[in-house]
Parts: sequence; C-alpha cells; structure tokens
Amino acid sequence: MNITKLNISCVWGGTLTGILLKNDVVTTDSHCQKTMKIIGIHGWLDNLNSLLPLAEKLINHHPNYEICLYDGAGHGFSSHIPKGIDYSVVRNLQDLRTVIQSLGWDKEKYSIIGHSFGAAIGVTYTASYPEEVLCLVCLDSLPRGETSLEDYFKIQGSRIDASLKYHKRPPRSHKPHLTSEIILQLIKIMRPGITDEAAKLLIERSIRQDTGLSSGSSFLIDEVLCLDGEIHLTHDESLNS
Repeated sequence: MNITKLNISCVWGGTLTGILLKNDVVTTDSHCQKTMKIIGIHGWLDNLNSLLPLAEKLINHHPNYEICLYDGAGHGFSSHIPKGIDYSVVRNLQDLRTVIQSLGWDKEKYSIIGHSFGAAIGVTYTASYPEEVLCLVCLDSLPRGETSLEDYFKIQGSRIDASLKYHKRPPRSHKPHLTSEIILQLIKIMRPGITDEAAKLLIERSIRQDTGLSSGSSFLIDEVLCLDGEIHLTHDESLNS
C-alpha cells in the first residue's frame, strides 16, 4: 500500500494534514476498472486515524480504490484556526471543499465516508454538490434530539458566551504534562466503549512529546473544540434531516 502525506493550505491561513492511500498491487482486472476516489471525514475530537483501519481494509480488498483522509482543523496534526473564529459547520464545509479541490477531484465523481460529526458534514456537503458526489456513507450519524425553537436560541446564546469567556481567559503560565497512561484513560473516558487498540491509534495523532526540563506529553487538539461540539436541531430541521 502506498501512503502519501498531504499538507493542504487553507484560506484562513492554516494547514490541514492528511494522507492519500493507494494500492501498490496491480492486478489484471484493475487495468479495466475506473479508480474509485473516496474521502473520509472523521468525527468531533477525533482524527484521521479513526477511519484508517477501514480505509486500509477497503484498499486491500479493492485495488482500484484511492482514499484520502485528513485531520480537521484543530484536530490531529492540522493547524488550529485563529483565535475567535468559530469551528462552525460552514468552516468545516469550506475546508472539505479545499481538500477536494487540492486533490483535483472537483472535476470528477467521488464518494464520501463520514463518521459522527463528519457524517453530518458529509450530508450537507453532498446536498451542496450533488453533481459531484457519487455515494455517501454515514457511520454513527443519528441526528441529535430535536430542540424547541426557544431552547435552540438559548443554546446558541450560551455557546457564544462560553466561547467569549474562554477567549478572554489569561493565557496559562504552563500546560499540564501527561503520561501515556493518563492520556489513554482520558481518550477512553471521552469515548465510552472504545477499545485500547482504537484509543492508542487515536493517540498517535493526538499528542505531542514535550522536550526540555519537564518530560511528558500534551494534547494537540484545540481546547476550544471541547466547549460544545453538538449539533442542535429545531423541530423542522429534525424532520428534514
């Protein structure tokens, strides 16, 4: 299997990191098969490694598959967006479009695999570019419980206040240094039911090894993502989802 590392520049000034997977085994049938291009979108607080085992299995079973996985902004090895800018659905859609255009896939058909929040992004993107998307696969994509219009706007208000409060905090004098075992337990606590193997796979693109006088590790993920990543739907939006 051939894996190419990707670094994709975004209009907001940061870089999205990703990988492009291709099969390095050429079969007789593969010459007659058109390349199936697939892009994978991971869930909130995850990284591209959450879809890596699935992508590897697909590549191994289908020599004509070509799969792109990328870390969303603020996740994995990708850049954090500038302070004060929201990690909104629109922002994620714009980044997805940037990745697809950088690959040159916007001139042809491709498929999308989305997990959790990534599935929600995939649905909205597919509806926005139906002439390009050949197939959409959604994993764990149950919509959030519907919210009354009154509660919906209260939630939006509380999210705005929480974001402003976070950004007004004075910078930390130091960041906590975590051991591998503590990080593994934190990953499992945030994702009930996840196996040690899956958690360790996420950790590979979730932490940075600190150097200097203090040893340990620190999380790469942008802390602002932890404020609220849920999608809240009004009654009408729930019916249409």
